[in-house]
Amino acid sequence: MVLIFHYTLESFDENVNINIETSYLSWNNTFPATSICYAKGRSLKSIQTFLETYWTAKNLTKPARFSSFLRLAQKYLFISPSNSIEQSATICRGMNETCNLDLETMRMLFFPTSCSDVFIDVWFLEKPYRCEDIFKLFHTEMGLCFISNSIFSHNMDYEKLPLRYTYKDTKKTFEFRYKEIDAINFELFIHSPEELPYSLMPPFKPRKYGAYMHYTLNTIEVYNHGDVYHEPIKKRECRFPYENITERLPYSFTNCFLLKRIEMELAECNCTIPTSPVEYKSMYCNIKGLDCIANARILLAVKKMLFDGKDPCIQSCLEMEINLLGENTFNMKDPKAPGHVILEIMNVPTSRYERSVSHTNLDFIVSLGGVGGLFFGVSVLGIVEIFYFWLRRSLQ
Repeated sequence: MVLIFHYTLESFDENVNINIETSYLSWNNTFPATSICYAKGRSLKSIQTFLETYWTAKNLTKPARFSSFLRLAQKYLFISPSNSIEQSATICRGMNETCNLDLETMRMLFFPTSCSDVFIDVWFLEKPYRCEDIFKLFHTEMGLCFISNSIFSHNMDYEKLPLRYTYKDTKKTFEFRYKEIDAINFELFIHSPEELPYSLMPPFKPRKYGAYMHYTLNTIEVYNHGDVYHEPIKKRECRFPYENITERLPYSFTNCFLLKRIEMELAECNCTIPTSPVEYKSMYCNIKGLDCIANARILLAVKKMLFDGKDPCIQSCLEMEINLLGENTFNMKDPKAPGHVILEIMNVPTSRYERSVSHTNLDFIVSLGGVGGLFFGVSVLGIVEIFYFWLRRSLQ
């Protein structure tokens, strides 16, 4: 009996399991998050006009290699881990540390920050919505992005997200039309609501005008039972957003990648890309620093560190599985009509992942009770009765 008790104590462990749940009739499903981010366009005319006016106002000399300088200014304006600057020394010779460019002024001029300046119409489940109720402006490592259905703009709570649907909704679509903006192309990212766009996330390239872009998707969500939240990270092998990486940075795989990239940039070049979070503003790179980061191949080094098992970023406990089923582009009759993006969930969501604890403290108590009952033929109530009679006799 003692050996069985000892084995029960030694072998007991709370395991977190993932199973498939299919009771879909009661589900309120979540639409994926959608990000529209600013990317560099083909035209340099507006940048050229701005620089010529700026130099005249600041009494600056026009660079000798003007065409090369224009392309450098464009790269600086749209700087990101995927759009680096290198070999700038000869272009910027005789200029200040930012190559006579004021990044904040350029962003204010070229990047609209109001939703209505970017989007014309927004629909969900074929119903119109105010743009401001759906899309929120975010500063991400890919630059400025308007993002829909992100938990970061809804108090980290999936239940408060505006884009939800059920199996009763016959056409599960999210649509929007956008304006043509000079010097800017758009990149489209489709991702889980607790994630943000980052450099390893493949973007789609919607056309600026004259086309419908239709993306068909399949999604599988994750449901976590309440007892999972109390388990240590090591056992559940995932992290919730409220388990912050830093004081201000909630956890997600993308934020984990972001932090590791910043740490490596600071270690190698003593500065970080100007799209890093605002708390690193005092350490933003000038042009020379961006040259250093490009030459150090920081992005490649972070990828290697993440995926070779030395210092991995674990998955989010809320991460939605999103599969692209199809991508189609159709020309409009009017070649100058605003671009129109349609995202459609094709599957009726009949399954989802369910994360639960397989052995709880209650299971442990039941196991001990079973062993005691097997050898003594007693229950907990019987032990209480024995103690009661013993106490009563001692008092008499």
